[in-house]
Amino acid sequence: MPLDSLKNKKICIIYGGWSEEREISLMSGQAVYDVLKGSDYEVFILDLKNNKQMLSEFVNNNSIDIIFNLIHGKGGEDGLVQSWIEDLKIDYVGSNSVSSSTSFSKITTKKIWAEHKLRTPDFITSTELLNYLCDDKDSNITELKTEINKKCEVFFENNHKFVFKPSCSGSSVGIKIYDDLNLLLNDKKDILSNNSSEYLIEAFIDGSEYTAPIINGKVLPIIKIETKREFYNYEAKYLDDNTSFSFPEFSTEQELSIKEVCLKAFESLNCRGWGRVDFFIDKDINLIEINTIPGMTSHSLVPMSAKHLGMSYLQLVEELLINAKK
Repeated sequence: MPLDSLKNKKICIIYGGWSEEREISLMSGQAVYDVLKGSDYEVFILDLKNNKQMLSEFVNNNSIDIIFNLIHGKGGEDGLVQSWIEDLKIDYVGSNSVSSSTSFSKITTKKIWAEHKLRTPDFITSTELLNYLCDDKDSNITELKTEINKKCEVFFENNHKFVFKPSCSGSSVGIKIYDDLNLLLNDKKDILSNNSSEYLIEAFIDGSEYTAPIINGKVLPIIKIETKREFYNYEAKYLDDNTSFSFPEFSTEQELSIKEVCLKAFESLNCRGWGRVDFFIDKDINLIEINTIPGMTSHSLVPMSAKHLGMSYLQLVEELLINAKK
């Protein structure tokens, strides 16, 4: 879509939502709305609840042409809202419902990366851990149980520090680092005994953390993240003043390699439009996760990277909107 035709479109920002990341979503959506409104775009904003009819009525009543979904976390980022928009058959920014659902699951994401020979830290799931710990002497040990036992034994032999995290969550909510399995079991026994949600136990990578924003098939300048905390958790992201962000200088060869890996990681999940690939570097690149609806506050990482490239906040938003698709 040409930029000049964007002025003739009715744009709707949906934000808020009902996940643990609601407050961040409200800030992201408001920032995008303000910059478009200040540039004379015909823009609307909707604090969307868990209600498909609410979205449908708002879109139809206001003759909306494009939706910019900025709902972070569950509901907005897991394919649900995307499926609602697809039923409306209008253009929207970002990944479709299928790729959103796939990439929202850290476990599914890591399995797909492994299939594509992309390096990601070793892990076991909470289900595998429970099966491994199950000591039912009267039950027959199936071939599957034997495989799980081998996998868990190898994992704990090779890793003495690990990360416990929800498979489907964002903003580092619910993540904790352990160096003792018994501490994890005592700390998380209520969660582990509840099989309604899947968690993963991932090998701890002792390396520097980075993120690579991706906009319409191009990897933007890579950001190095440094925090005084044990890792880049919710507090480090949104509350701390001493978390630092920098643009490291890599050799030309290393930078090309990193960007190639990140783009392949993004495309292997069939993501589109925009997103952010998070990774560590120890001796090599270790992919951690993909965020298909990153923060868009004035101090968020994607706008920060775009600014380093010379793009204004408005230009970034326009770039995302002109590439909106059904």
